[in-house]
Amino acid sequence: MHKIRLFAICFIAPFLSSAQANMDDAVISTVKIKDHIHMLQWQGAGNMMVLSGKDGNVLVDDQFAPLAKKINEAIQAINPGIVKYLFNTHYHGDHSGGNENFANMGATIIAHQNVRARLSADQRIINFSQPQKAAPEAAWPVITFGDELNVFLNGEDVMIFHVEHAHTDGDALYYLPRSNVLHTGDCFMKGRFPFIDRNSGGSVDGWLAAASRTLTLIDEETIIIPGHGDLANKKDYRDARDAVMSLRDAVKGKIREGLDLDQIKALNLGKSFDATFGSGFIKSDALVTTIYKDEMGEK
Repeated sequence: MHKIRLFAICFIAPFLSSAQANMDDAVISTVKIKDHIHMLQWQGAGNMMVLSGKDGNVLVDDQFAPLAKKINEAIQAINPGIVKYLFNTHYHGDHSGGNENFANMGATIIAHQNVRARLSADQRIINFSQPQKAAPEAAWPVITFGDELNVFLNGEDVMIFHVEHAHTDGDALYYLPRSNVLHTGDCFMKGRFPFIDRNSGGSVDGWLAAASRTLTLIDEETIIIPGHGDLANKKDYRDARDAVMSLRDAVKGKIREGLDLDQIKALNLGKSFDATFGSGFIKSDALVTTIYKDEMGEK
């Protein structure tokens, strides 16, 4: 099973020290949000949400294949029984790497149609030299959707909506209005600049549009499960959106003045944001590069 995602170590390397990268020592933490809603975490991969109750266990994202046993043990401690439904926020291996294992345990996998398309073919993620190989067929979603999907499970009306060309081209956010809980996937990472995977259909303007759309849906009391980082709120998400928007506008202004990428990077336009949003592997300098290439239509 560990061979299912050889890409996984390559993908998480920028996030982790060598000690953290040893999944044998990984500990899955459980954070209670409501009696029937929990966040599962391991800092080396994406945050997960468990929605439990009379309809069985529902899991949003599943990290890496080698962690499936530990993740399932954490779920059983919350509510015994199989994971009946598994949803992916997008296709990256630190969010969908356990798909095959959970499918083999009885889960039905559901995701945006572009997630299935990307899991079923080889991919190259921008900024990473190691390609992600196509996943085994058992890991592919068997139910897909386009713009939106509503599911009614465990007392929640789960609103699932696709946002175009944001972090990738297959991002979906999961909002539970009754409990006012939102899982953003990597469309938002607390205290971090976003990673825009342009090779997978992501874009800066799409990410900003997704953030603005989502912020109109939630309120100040919404509990946000970000793709990475601790639980967050609307202000955290809004601050990240505003920082990216400010940096994008500054870069666009310099492009209009005729400056090239090296000249713009030399200005350190995002330096003031690094202390707040530079805790991940994307620093302001990297985001400036992404914005510039996005604007200029470069790879």
